[in-house]
Parts: sequence; structure tokens; C-alpha cells
Amino acid sequence: MTTESSRSRAARPRRVLVGSAVAVAVVCVVVAAVAAGLSGALGALVGAGVVLVFFGVTATVLPPLTEQASGNALLVALLLYGTKILLLLLGAVVLARSGVLGDQIDAAALGLTVIACTLAVTVIEIVAATRSRTPLYDLGEER
Repeated sequence: MTTESSRSRAARPRRVLVGSAVAVAVVCVVVAAVAAGLSGALGALVGAGVVLVFFGVTATVLPPLTEQASGNALLVALLLYGTKILLLLLGAVVLARSGVLGDQIDAAALGLTVIACTLAVTVIEIVAATRSRTPLYDLGEER
């Protein structure tokens, strides 16, 4: 199997990943709205947005960066991950200090949605990675 065909096969699991993550997010928003009202729905929306952006940036930014610097792919991935974690921490601090967390946004709904969406995205990513058949190394030109 060539690399080109394995990339085209990876497109379907990515669509499934996005669809599954959005489906889990919608379920979380509905459950939070029923359980905690408008503040629960807002908390679930914020939590789902955080997870979808966090994993969406990885799926969008990482492949082109690793193609350009294939020898430094792990370094690029770790730098991207570290940057995202710092931005996530900054967002959490801003959200906590703004006073809207607890008053207008239900913290429990936000937290449970982040957990549920992260688990869903992780499971789908694992399934996509195991089915992608990406070669571990390049054998070079055939003679």
C-alpha cells in the first residue's frame, strides 16, 4: 500500500471523528440543559468548544508541519501540545477570574462535557490511527 492511498483512507475516519465529537457535544448540551437549565447548556457549549478546538488544531496544524520537518516531527508535536496546554490554562484562569463560571456557566456541566468529549475524540483517534496503515519508515526507491 502506498502512502497516497493510506492518506485518502485516513480522510473517512477524520470525518467520523468530527461527526462523533459533535454528536457527543450535542448530547452533552441537551443533558446539561435538562439537568441545569441555561447555565448548564452554556457550560456544556463552552466545554465542547474547548475540546473541539483543542483537538481540531492538532488535526489541522500538525500534519502540514510534520511533512515539512519530518525529522523533527516529535519536537513539533510536543511544542504544539505544550502551546495548547498553556493556552488552555490561560483560558481556564481567565474564565475563573471573570466570575461567569458558577454564575452564568455551570462548572459541573463544563467539566463533564470536557471529559465526555475528550474520551469520545480519543477513542475515535485510536481507531483512526490503527486503521490508517501509515508506514513506520520509508524504504526508499525500489531497485
